[in-house]
Amino acid sequence: MKVECLMGTYNTGLISPYKQSGGKEFDYVTIKKGRYIHNGTSHPLRGTDEFFYHRNYCLESDGKIVYWLDTFGYKSKGTGFHVGFTGSEHHKFLWMQNMHWFQKEDNLRFVVNILFLAIGVYIAFKQSN
Repeated sequence: MKVECLMGTYNTGLISPYKQSGGKEFDYVTIKKGRYIHNGTSHPLRGTDEFFYHRNYCLESDGKIVYWLDTFGYKSKGTGFHVGFTGSEHHKFLWMQNMHWFQKEDNLRFVVNILFLAIGVYIAFKQSN
């Protein structure tokens, strides 16, 4: 999945697409499972117990959901990229990182239980008529 890099304006909370040095083309990262690729270099998104990305709730970019991706897994503020996801891209990103709510066993069991409950209610109403 190819996503634009974003750049912020200081003290505004607004970010916009980051243009490369020529000013004509935008800078992109390619999101893969467990990593992202920028300019041909692969960077990890997960370690053994930690994540090298986090969501920024305070930044806005045309209704997109903004994340910060650390470069090479370093947790410093100066190395990394802001990226913005639309709603469907956000779900796809979480799915690829195995962090989507539907991939957790408890949530999946809840959905299955609700489905069986709805089927049971439908059968009960059908038999009462």
